[in-house]
Order: sequence, then C-alpha cells, then structure tokens
Amino acid sequence: MDFYLLVFKNTTDALVGEEDLKKHEIPHAVYPTPPQIIGSCGISMRFTETELPKVEERLEDGLMYKALYKLSKISIMKIKENEAS
Repeated sequence: MDFYLLVFKNTTDALVGEEDLKKHEIPHAVYPTPPQIIGSCGISMRFTETELPKVEERLEDGLMYKALYKLSKISIMKIKENEAS
C-alpha cells in the first residue's frame, strides 16, 4: 500500500509538525525517515492519501517541512519540496 511521508529539516520542526497535525486532528504516525532520503531529520510523519489534502493545507498555511514524499513498494518519489528550506 502506498503512503505519504512528510520529512523535516530538524527534530524541532518534526515535533512542531507532529503537534500541528494532532491539533488539526489529521491522522498520522511518527515514522523513521528512510536512509535513502538524505539530509533530513530522522523523524517523519506518515499518512495515507486520504489525509493528503489536509496535510497540504497545513503546508500552505506555513507548517515548516523539508519535503513531501510518496512511498510505494518499489519507489520513493518526492512530490513537493519547501522552497524555504
């Protein structure tokens, strides 16, 4: 099953991101960042396609993140990157 991964620049941003998703009642799970994703914090937020529109809304509202990835059994694909990071 495919899922999405919100990756952060550092642990502080990851913790703030987790609190933001909780505050907005967006289902997610704390997930270790895969080693193939270089230069990111070791903590990411995992969620399904159902939550994607809500997460993208949080990103547009200024939630700090490094990149958004779609993960499948055979690939890791970056679908959005924060221009400010």
